[in-house]
Amino acid sequence: MDRKAIEAFEKAHHYILPESYINFLLICDNHPEKYCKGYRDIILYSLEELPEERKLYEMDEFCPEYIAIGYGGGGEVLIMKQERDTNTLIVSSGGALLTKFISPEYCTFFNDFFEEWVSHRYPADEINPMYG
Repeated sequence: MDRKAIEAFEKAHHYILPESYINFLLICDNHPEKYCKGYRDIILYSLEELPEERKLYEMDEFCPEYIAIGYGGGGEVLIMKQERDTNTLIVSSGGALLTKFISPEYCTFFNDFFEEWVSHRYPADEINPMYG
């Protein structure tokens, strides 16, 4: 996995992936499952899984400016805004994936998520307190 492959993927699917997520994919060589071992209910998606998850959650229709990058296990969807410079991971209920519900009132926001997660060795309890 390299930056050129990610750029080609973005172009082919008309995505803008956050730089922090791109860096994570580069670090894990597009095998994020390696970084979720021990956290049985947390799944981060590889590049190839992004279009399927986007279709599953009907994101093109209901929240096109976001991209689903993972799953929290209790029905939570891990999303990020399709902006290059965003560092915020948003945890939303799968049933609340409407742009108007992607707010602090309905979701949990984690600023600098990937940087913090990497520095803390991927703590699942930051995504879902029941793991802590």
